[in-house]
Amino acid sequence: MTRQDFERFLTQKETYAQNNRTQSSDEEVLQIYAYILEHENKDSDWWNEDHGTTDIMYMIKNGSQNILERIKEDIPHWTGFQTELFAQTLISNDLRDFRVNERLQFYLELFETPKSDCDLYNIFHDHAYLDLEFADHELLIKLAKNLNYSSVEELMKPR
Repeated sequence: MTRQDFERFLTQKETYAQNNRTQSSDEEVLQIYAYILEHENKDSDWWNEDHGTTDIMYMIKNGSQNILERIKEDIPHWTGFQTELFAQTLISNDLRDFRVNERLQFYLELFETPKSDCDLYNIFHDHAYLDLEFADHELLIKLAKNLNYSSVEELMKPR
């Protein structure tokens, strides 16, 4: 989605323009962000049943290799709720074994940009369906620590 297309998208509904926080001009980032804007106020089942998260993950899978790096540059501008939806995308959906380490690393980096209206702890506890067996042990140690688990084993227990 070009910046011009994104600007036209913002005019479709007043809430899109009001909730817009992106600073990016990157076409792939804008496509993902527009999707989040369009669906952020949908019934929570849209996200909790992985419709939205799977759609976004397929955009990432079909996008450029470094799309996650470009999102990392822009996500500090997003609202806490938009960040939560993206965080949920990183750890859920039917692409459980796709780029697991990159997704977990990104999730860990979200802890470094705290937002008062973004609860990464509950997102992980409620929506983590990533196959952690594919993750590097060092990442799992860091994740367990950030999420206040006593050990990696506790983190890996099925919910």
